[in-house]
Amino acid sequence: MTARSMLRLATLAAVAAIAAACQDSIIKYLGPENREVETVLPDSLRFQAFDLDNVTDTRTWSWVMTGSVATVHHQSFVHHGQGRLTILDAAGDTVYRKIPLEFELENETAAGQPGVWDVHLELFGARGRVDFVLTRAP
Repeated sequence: MTARSMLRLATLAAVAAIAAACQDSIIKYLGPENREVETVLPDSLRFQAFDLDNVTDTRTWSWVMTGSVATVHHQSFVHHGQGRLTILDAAGDTVYRKIPLEFELENETAAGQPGVWDVHLELFGARGRVDFVLTRAP
């Protein structure tokens, strides 16, 4: 193999590596392929999205909460990238913030003002699935 052939082969390999690295930089948004399911009821909210592939997006819900504390049950599995869940009570105070979204984790929010709570989900280059349930704590 000549030096020129080796140079071409090395250049081709470098171009292929760069192209593969750029695949991860394509920002995707939540869409039909993620099969989003949301159920928003008084004192109960569930969100699911599947087959996340480098998703960077947000979702926000207004949620009627008649109690002062909610249980947050995570079933998410985000194995690449990151997700953040933030909950604000009716007074606008942050009662919960969780980074990263984890599997089989159960937490409670801090005590907050009953009424309409805001729930914010942020995804940053996330791969995997998001699945969480909020319910009024007994």
